[in-house]
Amino acid sequence: MPIVFLGVLNSYPSGLNYYYFLANMLTFAQQFLIKSMVDDEKIHKTLQDNKTKPVVEKKKSRFSAKLEDYMRQQQQAQIQQKKNK
Repeated sequence: MPIVFLGVLNSYPSGLNYYYFLANMLTFAQQFLIKSMVDDEKIHKTLQDNKTKPVVEKKKSRFSAKLEDYMRQQQQAQIQQKKNK
């Protein structure tokens, strides 16, 4: 990309071309540093370990429990209405 910008922006003022060049070089350096600091194998192992863990059901809030109870009652009422017809 910096080479393409150099060719396309060569006729523009030098500040713009210099800005794009430096921005791209800093981005390349940043990506290189991030890649060198991150251990991909460790992240992959952690992800695989998390996949094998059993799913723990979260404790429901009172509102959620009441809402589920109400929905269950409504379903039972509908079933009773269908049986009575």
